[in-house]
Amino acid sequence: MAFTAAQIAAAVAVQNAAAHDPSTTVRLVAGPGTGKSSSIEERVCWLLSQNVSPARIHVVSFTRASTLDLRRRVHARAQEFGYEGAKDVHVTTLHSLALRLLRSAGQLEMYPVDPMVLDNWELENIFDEEFAHVYGVGKERRLEIRLDHEAFWSTGEWEPANYLPPDPPITADERTNFEAFHGPRTQTYACVLPGEIIRLCVTQMEAGLIHAIDLLDLQHLIVDEFQDLNPLDLRFVGHLIQQGATVFVAGDDDQSVYSFRFASPAGIQTFPATYPGTGTHNLNACFRCPPRILHASTTLIGAFPAPGRIEKEHFSLYAEAEPPVNGTVHHWRFAHPGNEATAIAQSCKRLVDAGMNPRDILILLSNQRVLGRPIIEALEESEVECEHPREEGFLHSESGRLTLALLRVVCDPDDYISLRAIMGLRNRVGVTRCNQVFQAVLGANLNFRSIFYDAIPEGVITGALRTVVNHARTTCAAMNGWQGVDTLVQRSAAISEIIENQLGAAAVPGWNEFIADLPGEMYLSELRDFLWADTDDQQRAVLEDAFIRLGMEIPEQGVVQPRVRIMTMHGAKGLSARVVFIPGLEEQIFPGPRRHPFPGLVLEAARLLYVSVTRARAACVMSYSTRRIVNGEMRNHTYSRFAAHLGGPFAYRNDGALTPAEVELIMADCVNL
Repeated sequence: MAFTAAQIAAAVAVQNAAAHDPSTTVRLVAGPGTGKSSSIEERVCWLLSQNVSPARIHVVSFTRASTLDLRRRVHARAQEFGYEGAKDVHVTTLHSLALRLLRSAGQLEMYPVDPMVLDNWELENIFDEEFAHVYGVGKERRLEIRLDHEAFWSTGEWEPANYLPPDPPITADERTNFEAFHGPRTQTYACVLPGEIIRLCVTQMEAGLIHAIDLLDLQHLIVDEFQDLNPLDLRFVGHLIQQGATVFVAGDDDQSVYSFRFASPAGIQTFPATYPGTGTHNLNACFRCPPRILHASTTLIGAFPAPGRIEKEHFSLYAEAEPPVNGTVHHWRFAHPGNEATAIAQSCKRLVDAGMNPRDILILLSNQRVLGRPIIEALEESEVECEHPREEGFLHSESGRLTLALLRVVCDPDDYISLRAIMGLRNRVGVTRCNQVFQAVLGANLNFRSIFYDAIPEGVITGALRTVVNHARTTCAAMNGWQGVDTLVQRSAAISEIIENQLGAAAVPGWNEFIADLPGEMYLSELRDFLWADTDDQQRAVLEDAFIRLGMEIPEQGVVQPRVRIMTMHGAKGLSARVVFIPGLEEQIFPGPRRHPFPGLVLEAARLLYVSVTRARAACVMSYSTRRIVNGEMRNHTYSRFAAHLGGPFAYRNDGALTPAEVELIMADCVNL
């Protein structure tokens, strides 16, 4: 690392000043790569040094992936400094905190067991499918009806800001149908939808029924990624402050990119005005991006600021490092999308041939459907291994979802929604049969889990339904006695047999390929976490923990297969890479027609591009094509409105890929990162 001791000391002093602020409310605005996580870790350690009980400290982040990463970092830092009971510091999502609060208040007794929050696959393939079947609505409409309710749960309003109403609008009858479906279904399957738990907490707190500080013995709340909270989340945090919690919030309004979840940069912008006396701090020293990359990103965000934007004075520590690292930014344009894809693929090939780990290369897509396939094909042609977008991976296959359901039930026998997945994920078992089983369970006043394990009363489930349930019971019986600490080598053959019995022999190779490079002594609980991971970085952390537990040496190239990573812009949030490619900077793609009528969404697109550029540590290559194949038709495209504000001129790239000299310059910079 090229940073001097003086640079590091100055930056850490600013981080620590925020972390040690004794104010009742503290706001930390931290730009990309400025040490936000380090400040949060230090905040926890400082509280522990003040003799605060670890169990009274709650740290929350926005996603399960960011929470798992933050939990590892916080616990490791506290243990490093010798604080006893460091693992008692709670590090969870906001939803998990709300569930814990409701559990403490006895408000989860409406469910047979603690409910699971449905993930996207379960929402679409279980909840939405069954709703559509019951009420005879199409695939698009069923999603619109659910999102209508999620908008209300997230904001407390019907048709709030950032909500794009469908055409035709959701009717009163459709809302009534959804509510009639939602209650019995979520109670039977012991599950909740994203957003409804926070709303339930807020409703009961505002009615004076729940006092979180007393129920949870909560004293200090630390909220990461505060810019990603929606209005109900903000009200939840506000009630905790009113009830006496000391609250430290950290984030960056320039990285607020989740308006589809009703997040708004205004939450972090107005925090000091909402809570007078708030200690305010800014981290401006960037450890990640060299000057040229940081200049491209700050020029962009300065040209497209959100209303009320918090002023920053970001600077790259690499400018004064020893030796200095300037970084590389390329602006390419092409006459044909095939040329763009080939240039990116051949550039990756040359970087890898020069010694770069393929995982240090990110390709970020604003539109996966239009941009993804040509780039993947070009990489394959160039013999560059790539990690396809996660939507195409094993987890999103039927065998992957069945495997995850099996592992979840092994680790938690009360995971009702996974039992429903096991029943439904069998050849020739569709939503009609599953809904009929649900109706039989409801009509006979049975517990859903009991039909998989206990004797079923005579005459309740008969005929074809009995066959469906018996197949699921056979699968559950085959796992009888399994535990989370069983190893992959112990159970892989049995899992293969279950997959073949449920889905057919053609589904087994996907499972075998998935486990081919995993250690045989890996626990099933670790395999569950690995498969369920939201990002490949999270997968890497799970595998590294397994390697350490097994006393195995971590390979020099890392425990995850070294492949170029292709992902959406949203998916890259929180990650970084030495080289980042951002193709498709065309007005028709980014910001694109969906955003064009809504100025707020256009500004959010600028923030999303800002986040994408600042993933780069050594080089960022941005490009567009003047023609593009869309829906099988070649169309003329124009450059994005953002292209003029990215720190340099775009030029036709007649010579295609990065030249040997350009690769050499990037590799030289990488040595000093």
